[in-house]
Order: sequence, then structure tokens, then C-alpha cells
Amino acid sequence: MLGFTLGNVVGMYLAQNYDVSIPIPNIAKKLEDFKKDVEAKKKPPSDKS
Repeated sequence: MLGFTLGNVVGMYLAQNYDVSIPIPNIAKKLEDFKKDVEAKKKPPSDKS
């Protein structure tokens, strides 16, 4: 299962470097967006006591 997933991710990454007719998701952009979301959730809520 891990090999299948890794193969798909590597395939998508390599496909970004070639002119293909189907849209390929931009993995780097998705990872950056995910990191921003995680960091936004890590921030402690403001204290309203």
C-alpha cells in the first residue's frame, strides 16, 4: 500500500515537469497551504477573561 501511494505521489510530481493534457495538482502549493493551516490552528486562542 505504501509503495502504491509513493508511486502515485512521485508520478504526479514528475508529471508536473512535462506538458500533459490533464490537469495535475501542484503538490508543493498544496503542502504550503497545509502547513499554513496547521500553524494557524497551533496558535493559542486569545484570552478573553
